Amino acid sequence: MDVRYQGEAAAGDALRREWFEQATAEMVDPRRGLFLASQDGLRPNPHSASSAGEDHLSYFALLGRICGLALYHRETVGVAWSHAFLKAVFGYPLSFDDLASVDPALHQSQRTLLAMPAEDLGAMCLCFEVDGDEAVIYEESSKRRRATELKPGGADEPVTAANVEEYLRLYAQHKLLGAVEPQVAAFRAGLAVFLDGRPFASLRTCCTVQLLLCGEAAIDVDDWERHTRYDPPEYAHSRGVAWFWRAVPAERAQLLFFATGATRPPATGFASLMGYRGAEQRFTVACIGGGATGRLPTASACFNRLYLPEYCCEAHLRAKLRLAL
Repeated sequence: MDVRYQGEAAAGDALRREWFEQATAEMVDPRRGLFLASQDGLRPNPHSASSAGEDHLSYFALLGRICGLALYHRETVGVAWSHAFLKAVFGYPLSFDDLASVDPALHQSQRTLLAMPAEDLGAMCLCFEVDGDEAVIYEESSKRRRATELKPGGADEPVTAANVEEYLRLYAQHKLLGAVEPQVAAFRAGLAVFLDGRPFASLRTCCTVQLLLCGEAAIDVDDWERHTRYDPPEYAHSRGVAWFWRAVPAERAQLLFFATGATRPPATGFASLMGYRGAEQRFTVACIGGGATGRLPTASACFNRLYLPEYCCEAHLRAKLRLAL
């Protein structure tokens, strides 16, 4: 996939990286109605049909395809999705403890069931069904609330000490996914254009999907410096490079985007930065000599290269770098 922006002469892989992040950021913006913000990250809006229009499921499928294409190109999309949503999309089983990341108070309240004596649990008359305020499904014909069974025949199966763990697991799945299963299925269908069957199974055994798809949220400057190259190599020991790395922590997010086109490092760190035409390419700081002290730093983001003029002092370098960013 090659991306070019109308009215701009730039070309190359960095524009594709930028487009992946811009396109997904636009689609998941809560103001668009597809997702809601939560303390665990973005999760599908159960009312996306009314918020985003009747084509809402096609938007989820398109977003899945964009993410699949990003994975195909070994790029990240930089979106902070909820852990439960990504687990559901990639086919990981949801557990009761996944509820804690979305609603800690509800998780703690329901957790007390595990410590109850059998007779106290029986006295609560719970069954594998949720109703009242817990119900999230409406009858299409009358728009009335109806009770929801957590499994077939759940209305007739009481919760006991022997099956309370199963009840809590199914209850958490209902709370996390019961109202958004069509949205999750649509996203998964879009993703399946690029990943299905065996690739899905391989991903589940070898990595954390959140990191693979979204990248590492924190930018580790020490890891960045460890995996940086210099042009010429002896430039690594110059005072300009020492000044530069002292300036990086305050500017890390903008600098990463300026020099690579990405806002997050890859899941496996700066050793795996993607460069031109899908090849791994280390971040490189190149020295510009010859009396160029009045120039600003520049970058070739497709090649992860930063061109740094030789400045007279650290304050001058910081000022020029900030202006460039």
